Amino acid sequence: MYDVIVAGAGPGGASAAYYLGQAGLSVLILEKEDLPRYKACGGGVSIRTLEKYFPFSFDPVIESRARSITYCLGGRAVQIPLQKPSLVMVMRERFDAHILRHARAEVVTRSAVRKVIQTPDRVIVETQDGRTFAARYLIGADGANSQTARSAGLRRQKVTAAAVEAEVPVPPAAALRHCSSPVFIFGEVRQGYAWIFPKSGCLSVGVAALKPNQGEIRAAMERIAERHHIPLSSVRLRGHPIPLHLRREPVAAGRVLLVGDAAGLADPLSGEGIRMAIKSARLASAAILKGRPDLYSAWVETQIGSGLRQVLPLAWLFYRFPLLCHLLGERNPFMTEAFMDMLSDEAGYPQLFLRSMATLPVFLLTEAGGAFLRLSGRPDLGERFRSRVYGGR
Repeated sequence: MYDVIVAGAGPGGASAAYYLGQAGLSVLILEKEDLPRYKACGGGVSIRTLEKYFPFSFDPVIESRARSITYCLGGRAVQIPLQKPSLVMVMRERFDAHILRHARAEVVTRSAVRKVIQTPDRVIVETQDGRTFAARYLIGADGANSQTARSAGLRRQKVTAAAVEAEVPVPPAAALRHCSSPVFIFGEVRQGYAWIFPKSGCLSVGVAALKPNQGEIRAAMERIAERHHIPLSSVRLRGHPIPLHLRREPVAAGRVLLVGDAAGLADPLSGEGIRMAIKSARLASAAILKGRPDLYSAWVETQIGSGLRQVLPLAWLFYRFPLLCHLLGERNPFMTEAFMDMLSDEAGYPQLFLRSMATLPVFLLTEAGGAFLRLSGRPDLGERFRSRVYGGR
């Protein structure tokens, strides 16, 4: 009999185990695979988010640190330096294991959830390998296809996007081109984007789309890899669903609470999920420590869900008019800084939208002034003018 069983050892499950174990509760983690295990994921996360939610360092598992962001659309590309470099790249198997290493929890591997039974004072978990465990509470952190959610009668109308990703070993010259500047590529797939993220000794290459046609993602991957001289022939492409948050819905039932992808908390615009997994794990842990799991769904709604739904109009605009967004949004250095603040959990999409509107006149005037000076035969003065306005960006 445990205080809490956590299904899944990803960022959400490992974080919940950490918070609950630190509070003195007995925690059991049930993980369906051997650990550490590979997870298909771009692996971009803000170090400021990690510093906010954990007291220990993540330096041992950081693969690279972004000094700039590169945006591509068709033949256009723009590189925006970061004023406050905070975006780091991680490999999920090492990142998840790092959090888990700090958790005071018992871990049982090769033990996937098969069935969940609730009684008035406990949750009984039956696993695929025939074992049975009991606890006062159960946290479902078992991903987009959560068996915990199905067994508890939650997330019955989930909507998922699709992504394909590969970790590609590359020659030193290719690695050097991307070593400190993650690349976001638009226009290669409908209602989606591609990425090239630098890791230690390899590049993470992926494509995600809201509603892809059959073969569309793989074809986009091959085009992007060829254009950037990234060899895909010897690597395995791995697909995974991205559970989108499109509507308000309960993420808890009785003594069962869902976190991260199991709760459908991925960002509808970017597909980002690590930050929401950690944040929801903290909320679930707080509800359990108060003995009030009934509060959890409302907390998720006010602190995560409502913000994710506010991005839906922006996502529609972004994917419907990519050229306009590239020219007026991605090229605006102020927008990239606002986006980094959002990834750091220091701002939300409403603030991002307001900052985009507030800085758009300054951006347009600055670009027009820089273009005028370049056309007047003073390109050096034009660049100094732009740099002065953008504060070194």
